[in-house]
Amino acid sequence: MMIAVLTVVGTACSGTLDADPLIGVRASSDPAVGDSRLLFGVHEIDGTRRGGPDEFVTVVASPLDAPDDVFESDATYEWIVPGAVGLYLVDIPFDRPGTWQIEFTISTGAPTTPFLVDIQPEPRTTAIGETAPLTVTRTIGDTPIEDLTTDNDSLDSMYELSLDSALSNGRKTVVIFATPAFCTSAACGPMLDQVKVMSGDYPDVNFLHIEVYEGLNEPGFTPDADHLAPAVVAFGLPSEPWVFVVDEHGVVVGRFDGVLGEGEVQALLDD
Repeated sequence: MMIAVLTVVGTACSGTLDADPLIGVRASSDPAVGDSRLLFGVHEIDGTRRGGPDEFVTVVASPLDAPDDVFESDATYEWIVPGAVGLYLVDIPFDRPGTWQIEFTISTGAPTTPFLVDIQPEPRTTAIGETAPLTVTRTIGDTPIEDLTTDNDSLDSMYELSLDSALSNGRKTVVIFATPAFCTSAACGPMLDQVKVMSGDYPDVNFLHIEVYEGLNEPGFTPDADHLAPAVVAFGLPSEPWVFVVDEHGVVVGRFDGVLGEGEVQALLDD
């Protein structure tokens, strides 16, 4: 599984014309109507990553079929691997399906190229407002921890409850789908570490980690579609990692792929 990207189109929209423009590349794997969260990377023509906390980006977005409906917002830079690799995160009210054009400017003044994002009518993954699938998952009560996770510094508390039990015990739940050993985006380990730290601050919230694959220690295991965990299939995940926040009634109130912005999950738990 891999975070999807979209081909870049357009012409330089800022800066000088004699320099190669910076390229925007979508990193959100399941953008749909009702979402406002868009992740994207900034690259040079040769693929060199650009961006960082000191390179500020402003985004202007509009549907191709309604170019006068313009939405502007500042993006924040969120680390995937702290100090090494990150993505820009911006909130845009995607209120209709279709192709949207994303223009961006960067504080360095370098020229940039718009890119396109296809917004689906409905997400492939479990959506905000839907009841989370009551899927049975294995726990440390019935399975050795080394068969439950590829996290080398795991918290037993994240494997004590089956997902269906967590979603029906009247408490809020944070569930992260991640595979630190087999992650295609390098984001699984860091995102899981964020959630582990967060779990200590919310003792009344269920925190679960579900490994993307099962059969980790079986002969001939490979991280492929035949070994996907049932909960991954039930949630319809197209990539990893993902975090879902579920309220006391089992309804999804937040879904986050790839990167967690500062305070995104906490705001839902504090509400």
